[in-house]
Amino acid sequence: MLVLPQVLSQTVPAGLAKAIGQGDATAMSVWFHQSLEMTILEEEYETSKNQASRILESFFKSHAPTGFSISFEGTKEQSKYAIGTLSTSNGNFRVNIFFLDKEGKRLIYYLSIEKESQYELTP
Repeated sequence: MLVLPQVLSQTVPAGLAKAIGQGDATAMSVWFHQSLEMTILEEEYETSKNQASRILESFFKSHAPTGFSISFEGTKEQSKYAIGTLSTSNGNFRVNIFFLDKEGKRLIYYLSIEKESQYELTP
């Protein structure tokens, strides 16, 4: 019988949600897979963990976070995902995060941050 640590029962680790809300790319990188895909304001990246941190640092410099809230969490096949809202000095952004569990750790393999549309419906 496989027993997973308690931390894996929650889709988005509390420390990750806090790091996003504070715009702390270095703290976020703890949850990055060694290589991940990102879409930031319609720019697509296939990048390393270190490069992803630099891309996010740049985003956070232009859009200083004021908070982050999770609006939906789910599971699809082997991955888990979450949708949230990042509040910044320049408005709100929709954040999509896809995780996989590897060796007892929850790792991000896809992250997107897009400007939230006034017409967008919450899931």
